Amino acid sequence: MPQSEIDGKSKKLFLELLKNLGADEREEMLSALLSSAEMKDISRRLMASKLLHSGLTYEEVQDIMGMSSNTVNKIYFKTKGCPILRKKFRKD
Repeated sequence: MPQSEIDGKSKKLFLELLKNLGADEREEMLSALLSSAEMKDISRRLMASKLLHSGLTYEEVQDIMGMSSNTVNKIYFKTKGCPILRKKFRKD
């Protein structure tokens, strides 16, 4: 089986599991699958996205999060068009 097919099936499995689990189950699954460093990286990227969507500048987010300008830029452009994140961040 080609690598791209395996990757596609793996991603589909991951997303289906996330969709069908309750909050506690999702947390348990993610803790079982991700290392503490991976969980920290994902969490920090999410926080950087939230700060950017709240109106902070790239420089402010870099200072607060201790991230490079490239990382902050990448996070912004990957998440700016995500309606789910915009909706969730608006509630806070």
